[in-house]
Amino acid sequence: MPKVFVNYPQGTFSTDALEALAEEITTIGRECEQLPDTPYVRSNIWIYGREYDADKVFHGGQLRGTKVISLEVNVVEGALGTDLRKQLIARLTAAVGKYAGIPPQERIPVYIVIRDVPPPSWGMFGKPITLESLRNPPADAKPV
Repeated sequence: MPKVFVNYPQGTFSTDALEALAEEITTIGRECEQLPDTPYVRSNIWIYGREYDADKVFHGGQLRGTKVISLEVNVVEGALGTDLRKQLIARLTAAVGKYAGIPPQERIPVYIVIRDVPPPSWGMFGKPITLESLRNPPADAKPV
């Protein structure tokens, strides 16, 4: 279940836009990782928005504070093949552009890093997880 950190300069997203982006990232992540659409699974896809003051955002060593956005996407190793990675990057970029108010015909300044975490190094609820357990959670699993 992806854990996503969205880093952005102050003023990039309104509160409503950030909430809508988080909902779309949840759907994109779940679909790309081929996870079932259940309340339990959705509740375990976490997105953290990190807004930076404009005077803390630099481009090329210069203080700029414009809408350059980075996403750090953590997934369980083996969850994404090459085609799904490409799909994830394209869909996340389009979603960020939409909610940041960047016209689709413009270049969307989004930098995405996908980190594969080996299953023994990923824990949930006090136990290591497996890709199989994520894709096949118990039918009675309660949302977080």
